[in-house]
Amino acid sequence: MQYLASLTVSGIDAAKFLQGYVTSDLDTIQPKHGLPTALTEIKGRVIANGWCYGTSTQVTLVFHESLVETIRNHLGRYIAFAKSEFSNEITELSLTDTASDGDVVLAPFGWGVVPATSADSQLNHLTVTNEFPIIQVDTSGLFLPQMLNLTQHGAVSFTKGCYLGQEIVARAEHRGQVKRRVFRADRPTEQVAVGANVNISDRGKCMVVGLDKDQVLLVGRLPEFA
Repeated sequence: MQYLASLTVSGIDAAKFLQGYVTSDLDTIQPKHGLPTALTEIKGRVIANGWCYGTSTQVTLVFHESLVETIRNHLGRYIAFAKSEFSNEITELSLTDTASDGDVVLAPFGWGVVPATSADSQLNHLTVTNEFPIIQVDTSGLFLPQMLNLTQHGAVSFTKGCYLGQEIVARAEHRGQVKRRVFRADRPTEQVAVGANVNISDRGKCMVVGLDKDQVLLVGRLPEFA
């Protein structure tokens, strides 16, 4: 079973601090509205992606459970210079197809999150079906947001201020330099895992970024560039 996890940053400049590292615009952050977002490194590659919600002084990040320490280590290099800190509480979460009344609603799909003990997680099924891959430890730092459909799903703001990797992400968007994209396919007959490479006839070598029972999400070259 695959789960999400939450990590909270608290302090008088929590949102201001994170604004320089995530792709969404935290000037629009709300307590019950999960903004799709990504955390990128200096070359614009996605370290992790998911959602964020909260207030200017307390921001909760929701990413794949395998990346909690990766995110802590990445942001930890910079948070020491901010008036904010990480919460010590890490919550394992199940992804659900709808949010209950009063709970956080994850845009743009209307999904919800609950403690992992409350329900089986639909993470694999929902993200593969909607072609919204959630980066895991084995795929972290490999892809631009555009390769993962994150721009189509509203996870990247092109009007906010600078963030780490912003220049490369913007250049790829406006100059049309992205030759690899995520796509859905039938699950191969051989055993595969997230991070594995498979060969597709009209796309060449592709990487698995999501797995459901009968389908996979792959990132590979567009047919015209294969």
